[in-house]
Amino acid sequence: MPQKKTQAIVLHGRDLGEADCLVTFLTPEAGRLAALAKHARKSKRRFMNCLEPLSLVEFIYTEKPHQELARLESGVLVEAFRGLRRSLLPLAAAAVLTEVTGELVGTMDTVAAVFATLKNGLGHLAAGQPPWSLFLSHLIRVVAETGFGPQWEHCRLCGEADGSLVWFSPAQGNVVCQGCVGRVTGERLYPLHRGSRKLLQAAHRLPLAHLARLRFPDLARQETLAVLRPFLGQIIGRELPSWGFLEKILPYVEPSETRR
Repeated sequence: MPQKKTQAIVLHGRDLGEADCLVTFLTPEAGRLAALAKHARKSKRRFMNCLEPLSLVEFIYTEKPHQELARLESGVLVEAFRGLRRSLLPLAAAAVLTEVTGELVGTMDTVAAVFATLKNGLGHLAAGQPPWSLFLSHLIRVVAETGFGPQWEHCRLCGEADGSLVWFSPAQGNVVCQGCVGRVTGERLYPLHRGSRKLLQAAHRLPLAHLARLRFPDLARQETLAVLRPFLGQIIGRELPSWGFLEKILPYVEPSETRR
């Protein structure tokens, strides 16, 4: 089979046997792929420093018909995003963003946009920009681009679009206005004030080049985290390990960093 060359972001990998690695990565052309890197742990020339998660690499690989696993022939590190490892919060935010992307993405038409969003988010996080705002804006965009974006704008019961406060249902993926909330039973609803909702809508619509400019103040950050975590759990069907890592490191994060 002909070899293919692609940029890729490494999602995760694990050792197989004494020398091989199983690598899952995201490409802008084919979406999420899994490939076997034969003798990767013994070959410094073919895979030097390019199989670490959260790395931007250039892979050469081959695929065979009717086989789930591709075969990695070689790789070159393009960007290690070393700035992610300078402190815990950017690293945890990058881990959640990458794991969610890997869970939601397939081979849909928008995969190039999803790849660009993840690459953009990792780059800005590594550069030391405000981690919470970068994390939330890029996570919202990834969810939208993979086709799972909630409906933030109109009450599902009356169609109302205004209001200083709405209530979000992770189970339904939409909002209910303050006037209709009493009609909802059997669902846990989460509050979203007008400022939070405007930021969620902006994260959907802004050009990618402007996404890093969004800033989520404390209330918007708290409300957005509160709705996204159960909503993603509903879609994926389980709690992701990276969310637990993010929660675990928060007591060790500098207070000034948690407010950005």
